Amino acid sequence: SVAESALYQSQSSKGAVGLWQFMEGTARSHGLRVDKFVDERRNVEKSTYAAMKYLKNGYSAHKSWFLTFAGYNMGNAGISRALDYQFGESFFDLYLNEETSRYIFRIAVIKEIMSNPAKYGFSFPKDEQYKPVKTKIITVDSSISDVSNWAKANKTSYKYVKLLNPWILERSLPAPKSGEKWEIEVPEENK
Repeated sequence: SVAESALYQSQSSKGAVGLWQFMEGTARSHGLRVDKFVDERRNVEKSTYAAMKYLKNGYSAHKSWFLTFAGYNMGNAGISRALDYQFGESFFDLYLNEETSRYIFRIAVIKEIMSNPAKYGFSFPKDEQYKPVKTKIITVDSSISDVSNWAKANKTSYKYVKLLNPWILERSLPAPKSGEKWEIEVPEENK
């Protein structure tokens, strides 16, 4: 996710969205809802599970983390076609587009720096680190006609609902699909 989006809920020029930069079709094929009201590519937990599923499928197909990561960037089918066309057996046998070629090395560098921050001059004193906000999940099995009023009724604000749930796109939510519930994260009440 750090290599994909730098941990921002960003949107690429090609339409990939969220921390894991899913295209709409890929997101839907991995069980994420994308419509006018909800974009689960922006749901941290659900998109992370979908990304892990995509990576697991890539590794099952290619038996190589280098090919799996290249497949995450350009699609597993794209990597399979490149292997077949170029008679390749590994990532290092392939001539790939510049973006995918750099992507693999960006992941390696990020992993190394994150695994050994002090070695590269990164030091984060405890008093300068972000303190996690304590939150809770409220499950909702019906539509929400006005998210701001819903937030107020649940002792929070529209701002926190939007910040903690970037997957909510509009000021209302339709009823969830049959058998499902909305899981809306809100700050715990101050005690």
